[in-house]
Amino acid sequence: MELNDLMIMPTRDVLQLHVRLRTNADASNIYVQWFLNHSQLPIIVQMGQEWQLNEQNRLANKEQEQDQDLEPEQNPDNRLNIAMVTSLTEFISTPMPTSRAGIYFNILEETGADLSPNELMLLEQSCRLQWTQHKIYNRYILTTYGIWFYDPFGRIDNGFGRLVSYAGDEILPTLLFHDMRGYPLRVQMFKSVYARPEIDKETGLLVRVTGLDWLVAQMLQERLNFTMVLQQPDKNYFGERSANGSYNGAIGSIIRDGLDICLTGFFVKDYLVQQFMDFTVAVYDDELCIYVPKASRIPQSILPIFAVGYDIWLGFILSAFVCALIWLVLRIINLQLNIVRVHGKRLFQQALAIVVDTWVVWVRVNLSQLPESYAERMFIGSLCLVSVIFGAIFESSLATVYIHPLHYRDIVTLQDLDDSGLKVVYKYTSMADDLFFSETSPLYASLNKKLSWNRDLHADVIDDVARHGGKAGVSRYLSLMLESSHYMLMRRIWIVPECPKYYTISYVMPRDAPWEDAINALLLRLLSAGIIAKWIKDQKSQVDIEMRGKMTEADADDNVVRVLTIEDLQLAFYVVVCGNLFGLLGFLLEHAWQRITVKVKATTFRYPTSSTRPLVD
Repeated sequence: MELNDLMIMPTRDVLQLHVRLRTNADASNIYVQWFLNHSQLPIIVQMGQEWQLNEQNRLANKEQEQDQDLEPEQNPDNRLNIAMVTSLTEFISTPMPTSRAGIYFNILEETGADLSPNELMLLEQSCRLQWTQHKIYNRYILTTYGIWFYDPFGRIDNGFGRLVSYAGDEILPTLLFHDMRGYPLRVQMFKSVYARPEIDKETGLLVRVTGLDWLVAQMLQERLNFTMVLQQPDKNYFGERSANGSYNGAIGSIIRDGLDICLTGFFVKDYLVQQFMDFTVAVYDDELCIYVPKASRIPQSILPIFAVGYDIWLGFILSAFVCALIWLVLRIINLQLNIVRVHGKRLFQQALAIVVDTWVVWVRVNLSQLPESYAERMFIGSLCLVSVIFGAIFESSLATVYIHPLHYRDIVTLQDLDDSGLKVVYKYTSMADDLFFSETSPLYASLNKKLSWNRDLHADVIDDVARHGGKAGVSRYLSLMLESSHYMLMRRIWIVPECPKYYTISYVMPRDAPWEDAINALLLRLLSAGIIAKWIKDQKSQVDIEMRGKMTEADADDNVVRVLTIEDLQLAFYVVVCGNLFGLLGFLLEHAWQRITVKVKATTFRYPTSSTRPLVD
């Protein structure tokens, strides 16, 4: 019953156990008997040197497996739960399994007396070596007189790590990682949306970090009680794969065991390093968007034309012709009823005069003479009222566009982006490797050909696009809104509304890191409590306040009083000049037509036709 109480917690999460025996005599060990007779635990028994040969082969092929990028699930020894009988000498000298994911039960062969202090010290040194080299902690040492485990956070003199007697109350991950007692963890944070490291210009060393990720790091440090040892931000940021297969950046640091956790958000995607790196729970999400130069301003010389939309212009023009047609119908009815008598003018001449008079009233100019019919006069009055309404729309729109300048149509879809021919520049390979899958559609295949990699990680692509144009860029939506909103305020860049990618974002750490479950549990508590969401809203609110202040200052300087200049009135002069030219052309045509008509009449009077000659008796 006492053994059951001790072993029930360590074996609670074990789905299958490999029992490794040296000889048949090991089967008589009390712990081996407990494992073999435990009905709820699936057992695989390995006898003799079989498991040792397997372990040697695994160690020999480890380098080859890494070169082939094999995932942990493809290596059958990587996540085994093992119970093995060994002597104290074998435990200290024989290489042990090095997987962090497994649970190990090291059964020391039965002895007549309890372990001496010297033997405990040797065990402790062996366990400390396993921890420092491989971060293996989930190991139980089963002896005749009790169960021991290695506490990597236990204080000894000026260091950490000591053997502790196990009482069977909790599993090791829960027992150890709720309080890490000041153990140093190597933490890295580099420049990102929610992480802003500040570097000393003289020494080039990290001074401090601000932003949401820093608040999360402080909360983790406080609740788990570890000492955060900030690493110098890597100049390669996230990290990229070189031609020889190695990685730099944060990914490379994790692979080389130079980092315990990176608290800068990564896109949750395949980085081809699953056997080395793992994600925490998703912390927040973001979109990957395309930004382009803002469409150019409409010149002042033609700005009034664009003061109102095409629909209003079309309605204004068509309404004039419809009103002229209605007026002509009224005129025809009056002529038929003999209410109006027009002498010397044919119907098409009257129709032409009605069209001209309609446009005269439509543009709010006085008529020189009103028609005789009161019905037509009432209709002209209604035209004057409608023309006043249209005029008010035009005048108010003109005042608006002179205060807030208009721009040409922006790029609003990925199809527009493809049609524009702009190349799309990116800095981080993680942003572009799956941005446009060529197999998805012809549009994505065309856009994928326009991708261009800027290898200078310190280059400011957004500033380049805003100042010089001629290209597009790829960035996170939150990065554009929080860090580059002044470019949008100045109308220098434009975010294409159709964003091609949506990602969840997590922190990263070495695969099967011992503190993974503790950090994930705390992050989930922060998320469920809404604390991280509040920090995000606070950061957005701070940026909104700053931008509104700048907008208020800009409005106070530029938009309260707008003095019009000759440049603003260019179109008016163009219209006057064109009107005079058309008037002169009309005058010349009328004068020529009048002279031709007079000549024709004179010729007809001088040489009358035979039908008009008088008969002579």
